[in-house]
Amino acid sequence: MDLTKIMLNLALGGGAWVLGLLILLSIASVAVMLERARIFYRGRFAEETFVSEIEPLLAAGAWSEAAARCETAPGFEPQVLLAGLRQVQRGRSAAEETMEAERIRLGQVLEKRLGFLGSLGANAPFIGLFGTVLGIIHAFKDLSLTEGGGGPAVMSGIAEALVATAVGLLVAIPAVMAYNFFHRRLHTILERSQRLSRILLTYLKSPVAVEDVPTIPLPLRKTGRLS
Repeated sequence: MDLTKIMLNLALGGGAWVLGLLILLSIASVAVMLERARIFYRGRFAEETFVSEIEPLLAAGAWSEAAARCETAPGFEPQVLLAGLRQVQRGRSAAEETMEAERIRLGQVLEKRLGFLGSLGANAPFIGLFGTVLGIIHAFKDLSLTEGGGGPAVMSGIAEALVATAVGLLVAIPAVMAYNFFHRRLHTILERSQRLSRILLTYLKSPVAVEDVPTIPLPLRKTGRLS
């Protein structure tokens, strides 16, 4: 038996298993969407309110008070500023490097599982198309075995095969929409954290007194805990 016949026999098994795979991927996609939505919702941040509260503290060189405000503030962006505040005694350069490292860490954590949504959105239509091709092969094989009047039967088989393509699109479209939405939110969070970093660095250029701010590990606050 040559390779073509082997592949034909596999194809004649039909594309029902492709539909099962797409359903499983859809369930996984919804689970990722809900998990990421929960994370981003818990990280809501009122930027203007926070900046109006933190800037006077930074201008006065009240680093301890500013750090305490960051610890109680909701959202992910204050974590970046807090990382820099804990390094002010080591100088502007140390604070800048620490905040950049925290921004990178934050981006990695928030981007977690988004790659799955992007890959699913890009590939689910092709998985569905593969199921359709298998179904069409099966339909034409049935037609070849029918002596007469096989037209309606093969049309019915093709119609059923096209369901796989429709399901693939149905899985892909929400995944792409969710991927784009979460990436926009991630981009906004990182931009806001960059702005907070620049605000702190601006005041570190000023000749203000540095209070005693101990260099201790950065905690994950209850309001901004990541998983």
